[in-house]
Amino acid sequence: MQWFRLYNDIVDNHKIRMLAFEDRWHFIAIMACHSAGLSSTDNEFFERSLAVKLGVQLRELDEIKRRLIEVNLIDVNWTPIGWDDRQFLSDDSQARVKKYREKQRLSKGVTDVKRDCNVTVTVQETDTETETESESDQKQKRRKEIEAKKIILARVAALGIDMDLWDEFLRTRKRLKASNSALGLKTLLTEIEKLVKLGEDATELVERSNSNGWKSVFAVGGSQRNSKSAFALASDNNW
Repeated sequence: MQWFRLYNDIVDNHKIRMLAFEDRWHFIAIMACHSAGLSSTDNEFFERSLAVKLGVQLRELDEIKRRLIEVNLIDVNWTPIGWDDRQFLSDDSQARVKKYREKQRLSKGVTDVKRDCNVTVTVQETDTETETESESDQKQKRRKEIEAKKIILARVAALGIDMDLWDEFLRTRKRLKASNSALGLKTLLTEIEKLVKLGEDATELVERSNSNGWKSVFAVGGSQRNSKSAFALASDNNW
C-alpha cells in the first residue's frame, strides 16, 4: 500500500488552523491523491476525478482550490507546496520488497540444489559480497544524510534566513565546538521557529548570535514585537 509522510506538527500549523475543519480534510485528501499519482498535468479529467475523491461538486471544487491557494498550501496545479521537501524517494518500499524477494528466490535455489545432489553444500560469503553490502550501507547512510540536509535547508529558507549568513553562523558554531549534526541543527531550528512565533525576526536572531559569538539564539530582552500579520503567516511555505 502506498503512503506519504504527514508530520505531527500539522495540528499546530498556523496555515492549517486558518482553514475551516472541512478544508483541513480537503487538504489532506489532496495530498493523498497527489501521492497516489493523480496529477492535473497528465489527466484531462483530473478535476472531475478529484471532485469524486473529495465527495464534492465541481463548482465547490473551485472554491476549495481558491481557499487553499489563499493560504499558500497548494499551487495552481493542485500540487501541495513544499511536497518534494517533505517526501523522500527512500520512503518507497517497492525496491526493498523486490530485493527481499530476489534474496528469497536465490536462497530457495541453493536449498533445491542441496536436496537434488544429496551433498552438503556450504555457501561461503566472499570478500566481494561483503564489500558490496558495505558499499550499500554506506550509500544508504549517505542518502539519509542528504535528505536530512535538504530538510534543514528547506526550514532555513522558510524562515527567510540568507544562506550565506546561515553558513557563516555554522562556521561560528563549529569554532565554538557546537554540534552541526542533523540532530543539533534540527534542535537549533526548532528554537528559532519558536521565537519567530513569538514575534522575533529569524534573520536578526541569527545575525545577533553570529556577531556575539553565541552557539544558539536568544530573544531580544524586553523587546515588544508585533505578531505577524495574517498575510505574512500565509506567505511562507511551511505546512
